[in-house]
Amino acid sequence: LPPIGPNTTGHLSESALNVIRRLMDPDPNKRLTAYEMMKHPWIRGETATTEKIERIDKKLSRFQDLKNKLEAGIFAVLVSNGTRREHNLSEAKVSGDDDDGEKSRQHIMKRAFESFDSDGKGFVSPNDLGRVVNKFIPQSKVNDSDWDGVIQQAALEGESETLVQQAALEGESDTSQVSNGLTLSEFSQLFSRLNNVHVPKGHFLFKAGDDGDAMYFINSGKVEVLTRKGQLVSILRQGDFFGEGSLLEEDNKRFSSARAAAPTDLIKISREEFERYIASSKIAKQQLQLVWKSRTLNDAKNLIRLQTKVKTRLLKKGDIVYKEGEVGKSMFIVHDQDGGEFEVRHKGVKVHNYYGGDSFGETSVILQRPRSSTVSCSSDNCKLIEMDGSDFLAATANDPQSAASIRDMCRKRMFKKAVKNLSLEKKRGFSMDDLVAAFHDADTDGNGSLSLQEIRNIMHRIDPTFPEEEIKAMLKYIDIDEDGQMGLEDFKRMFRVFDEKP
Repeated sequence: LPPIGPNTTGHLSESALNVIRRLMDPDPNKRLTAYEMMKHPWIRGETATTEKIERIDKKLSRFQDLKNKLEAGIFAVLVSNGTRREHNLSEAKVSGDDDDGEKSRQHIMKRAFESFDSDGKGFVSPNDLGRVVNKFIPQSKVNDSDWDGVIQQAALEGESETLVQQAALEGESDTSQVSNGLTLSEFSQLFSRLNNVHVPKGHFLFKAGDDGDAMYFINSGKVEVLTRKGQLVSILRQGDFFGEGSLLEEDNKRFSSARAAAPTDLIKISREEFERYIASSKIAKQQLQLVWKSRTLNDAKNLIRLQTKVKTRLLKKGDIVYKEGEVGKSMFIVHDQDGGEFEVRHKGVKVHNYYGGDSFGETSVILQRPRSSTVSCSSDNCKLIEMDGSDFLAATANDPQSAASIRDMCRKRMFKKAVKNLSLEKKRGFSMDDLVAAFHDADTDGNGSLSLQEIRNIMHRIDPTFPEEEIKAMLKYIDIDEDGQMGLEDFKRMFRVFDEKP
């Protein structure tokens, strides 16, 4: 018998219910024939009321709105789960949480499910849906009762593409068992437009220069990121995402190639879906931009490490690499394995240290500015890779995206120098509290953000000739929320001390 009851068919008229009962009569001799159905008064429109149709239309529209918000919320969770502590703009080297390894090996939809089911109940409740969606889509104003309807429909149907349209024809009439929440399977069905893709080892997802039409989340396997010349710059693994850059940038072109390094399962998000999701969740968009900028900078640094026109320098404790104020003619990379430790001082005050894999000296070469600090070997032995400035510029020139990322890094470092200079002028140091105090000193109008003029004032304190276009480009780079100003959170992203804190 058809599942007729208030929970599934309460919105239908008695005439419509009559059609359903007679069409689904178990006795074929009593069942409506096609001819009889076409003559039925409800089919002919004689007993169909416009009031009922309008209510159904509103329910469908409301349900689709909720479903779109939920899909955007799930997408934001996938992005958040794929964003790691090393995705930062401060160039700090940080390690992940202890349980990151185990979590990253889970199916990404299971990880998303656990983000909703934060207390480990084994199901997702209406409150869970509301909590997460409101976190990532703050403008969303949805009551738990609305989410309860979504959960009941999803659990009854199990097929999200026809959740509303077929509510009167499918499912269970007893909803007492589904009102608690969604299972993992039912939860996954809500994100119904997931396009699961499997590719063999060696398959190119895209190549540098292609138009960007999608981004990807890795469910299993590995993906290599290659330069235009085929040089390997990074390897992405389960839980990571990629391909977002060409969807965020106006150019819409792939900057690198992506090739499966093993048989790989992915979730593909089309450009249309991507744009809909980030339009709903500004938080997801900001996280994507942060990861993209961090990743392109790391890839650019890795590209520099692949260069062969370099020389190795061995130093002893106290040996100076360069002094503050000198003309920059080279850039340097601390050797990964036995590079030692380097101390960085600005105006005689220790700023931070460089360790294996860190690069420095690029700013003077790129922006043609004097060295902003003094760098010296602070361990018993140190080992550096040195690249001549002209070779460094030639290497970045061959990859426009890498060149742009390196230049953004240099602008950011110049701004950091200006902030630290301001802090020293105020007889302070470089602790978190000191840097926050410097931010408020620079915020002369006290509105909680640094305007272009306030940033210009900081830069001109150390160099009155610092180009205007470089100042504007620096603000654009660090302004993740795109409000045209540098807020305190934007400011903190530039300094290692905020990322290196426990």
